[in-house]
Amino acid sequence: MSTFATEHGHHVGAAIIDEFANVLGGRGDVTTDRDVLTERGHDFWGFGGTADLLLRPRDRHEIASIMLIASKHNVPVVPRGGASNCSAGMMPGSGRVLLDLSGLDQILEVDVDGRRARVEPGVVNSDLQERLKSHGLCFSPDPVSAHLATVAGNVIENAGGPHALKYGVTYNHILSVEIVLSDGTARTLSADDDGPDLLGVLIGSEGTLGIVTEVTVALRPIPDVTHSLMGSFATARSAADTVAAVIASGVVPAAVEWLDRQGIAGLQQFYDTGYPLDADAIVLIDVDGTAEQVAHDQPIVERVLRERATEVRVAEDEKARTALWFGRLNAPNSVKQSGKGFFIGDVTVPREKIPDMQEAIQSTATRHADSLLFIAVTGHAGDGDLHPTTFFDKDNPNAASALEAANNEIIEAALALGGTITGEHGVGTEKRQFMTKRFTPVEIAAQRSIKMAFEPAGLLNPGIMLPDHSPEEPDTNEFGAAVRQALAGSFTPDPIAVLTTGGNRDVAVNLGNLSLVVGADATLEEIHDYLDGRGVNCAAIPLVDASRSIGELVATAAGLERLEIRHALLGADVTVIDGHAPARFGGENMKDVAGYDTKRLYIGGHGAFGALRSLIFKIAVNS
Repeated sequence: MSTFATEHGHHVGAAIIDEFANVLGGRGDVTTDRDVLTERGHDFWGFGGTADLLLRPRDRHEIASIMLIASKHNVPVVPRGGASNCSAGMMPGSGRVLLDLSGLDQILEVDVDGRRARVEPGVVNSDLQERLKSHGLCFSPDPVSAHLATVAGNVIENAGGPHALKYGVTYNHILSVEIVLSDGTARTLSADDDGPDLLGVLIGSEGTLGIVTEVTVALRPIPDVTHSLMGSFATARSAADTVAAVIASGVVPAAVEWLDRQGIAGLQQFYDTGYPLDADAIVLIDVDGTAEQVAHDQPIVERVLRERATEVRVAEDEKARTALWFGRLNAPNSVKQSGKGFFIGDVTVPREKIPDMQEAIQSTATRHADSLLFIAVTGHAGDGDLHPTTFFDKDNPNAASALEAANNEIIEAALALGGTITGEHGVGTEKRQFMTKRFTPVEIAAQRSIKMAFEPAGLLNPGIMLPDHSPEEPDTNEFGAAVRQALAGSFTPDPIAVLTTGGNRDVAVNLGNLSLVVGADATLEEIHDYLDGRGVNCAAIPLVDASRSIGELVATAAGLERLEIRHALLGADVTVIDGHAPARFGGENMKDVAGYDTKRLYIGGHGAFGALRSLIFKIAVNS
């Protein structure tokens, strides 16, 4: 933070503050009070800093004017919404402006028939849910921080939540986003735009590419019936095997949540979780839908649980469900109120690797038992997304170094298991140093080109996500030029561009993870036949024009085919056009918000960013 502030000058001067004040119609929307700046400059968990001033715009035009002034004077701008993120992703400081969007909190339109809503960036997730409830609708992302998190915050963090297993993360429910770039110009990015998926790149970009001014979200009906089940298990392995068995049954639970023995015992110190203290792990499962669907699905899930669990609980009314979920959902508030030092981690591994990750975390806890109290593991078992929360005594002089070492070990273990450094919390400043472990120099360089294409001055949320530049990063100017062309709305496919490379036609299914890894040159017919023979399907594999390769389909995707690919694509092995260096963006993890979602550029990219080598998709069991 201090390095960036030095590069961009010292404090924001009075003359510049006056310019901002004139744009906002008076000093009532400009705050230089140090107490307010300090309070608003820190997030829910206490991380942050103190900017030189805080601006509260009232509409998109004021935001555009603010960015014009900031650009003219080279003043960094840090956007703020509900400040509920867990990655220290908001770091205002000297020489910076804190842009508080929380006052832009209007729900502009609810289109009940079209199942969509238009909202301003500062609308709080739970407020939107409350407004939609009377229409029998909801916005799918439901992070535990929904009472704090804004919709724009959901967008820039690609928020998930317990029910992302069935309904997807924020990316799957955003129809369009209006943004203001750092030079004051505005853009609207839509899910159904032709060409590269720029909206997908913006989602999860942690406020570093543009200021969100309006969001159009997709809505879904609230299920008629939701029942909850809990299974207790003697071992983490049996719990994970049970999760796999439930998913392999063809039932798609609305949620599958995880809490380990150390988590239950540790949280029990702060409040009564209601969970068995002798279980090595518990799994909470929601089954929802129509009464008929739940009547079909619940017995299947319950049978799988009773075959493996040491105890099964079933909750079919709201009071019982609230009691069953209380221990899991109350964890973040209780952690904060515990008085102990704590750190909430976030790693994702392929589903079948959860027991290995669990073992690695507790081995880490044992190694650092002299300096740390315990590590509780909660998380979204259906997605392989785990949250190891490390507790320590604040007055222990060895705690800080032990915490850093433990966190490093946990991230290294996740990467060794084919996982990623963050599934939903984001990189922020907390995991910035791990980006070079997650990505190669060419992959970092491509992401840096995205940042430069959106805002070359580097004014938006500086110091977040991308690591410092390394001399090992190659030149990716061609890649960046293609991003700029797409952003300018002048993207023109090159009819002779190479779409695929390597001649890979392999097809493989990971049934434990329900993922498909396929060579880019495999034909749709070959893939469909392979999947059909194994009782699974992939929504992104159409049956029309089946002689096409999957790489051609993705690179030239348009219309409904493009939409299906957007929702199913997990990862891509590609080349980066500058030098055709190999790179991988995404992977087999069901959740991955590390860095910019660069694979999205290759959807409808017509080879402009490089060629496709292999692709990874979500699959489902045939019903």
